[in-house]
Amino acid sequence: MHAQILVLKKSRTPFFALRKTAREHFSLSFNQTYILSLVLIGLLGIYYVWSLNVNATKGYALRTLDLERRTLQHEENLLAIKVAEIESLEAIETNPMIAAMEKAIDPQFLVVADSYYTYQQQ
Repeated sequence: MHAQILVLKKSRTPFFALRKTAREHFSLSFNQTYILSLVLIGLLGIYYVWSLNVNATKGYALRTLDLERRTLQHEENLLAIKVAEIESLEAIETNPMIAAMEKAIDPQFLVVADSYYTYQQQ
């Protein structure tokens, strides 16, 4: 027998044959793989733009709410100033309704001192 024939029979599938069969069983060609990778990159780009848009929309909503909160706080401060002016002693003394009231002659006041009360059980 010849030596080369024995070597070929001994090894059924050489190394290069295994790679060749694996490549043949791979269903995507180079062009298909290239197109698939471009599609995936495009989808990831669309997802990135969409996520940026969602974050920007949330930021705009937060900024709008913050502006509204500041406006309401300013209005609350103005109302507190008006209430303080109305409740001031000068406003009460100059009020015509208060001036029309009769003054009390010899007023008597009830003064309650700190005392302890006990309850009788019946």
